[in-house]
Amino acid sequence: MSDVDLYIMKFGPEVRQRLMKIRHIALDVFERMDERIYYGIPTLSIDGNHIMCYAAYKGYISIIIGYDWVDFLKNQYPQFRYTRATIQFQHKDPFPDETVQVICELLKQGLCGCINHNSPTS
Repeated sequence: MSDVDLYIMKFGPEVRQRLMKIRHIALDVFERMDERIYYGIPTLSIDGNHIMCYAAYKGYISIIIGYDWVDFLKNQYPQFRYTRATIQFQHKDPFPDETVQVICELLKQGLCGCINHNSPTS
């Protein structure tokens, strides 16, 4: 079992399923992605550049993508909660598979780029 598998297995079945959805969507979009635990959470990278991280918390799951990208996504998806660098999906709400797919596609296209690289406005 990988470190990412061990991270995901720490959670109950519903949260585990949500984390696995993020993982599988990202794996489908980024065919040659590397996974590892970085700062205690699953981190996805390509050629050493962090693409995104994701983590589960008591009431929500966060996808960490960076400041500029959150500002861009707030306008596209105002129904979700945000912090400076994350978009949050509440456990009480249906999981937004399609939104995660779109976010991954945007990251792949370079609109949202890698964390610390290629802001959506560049």
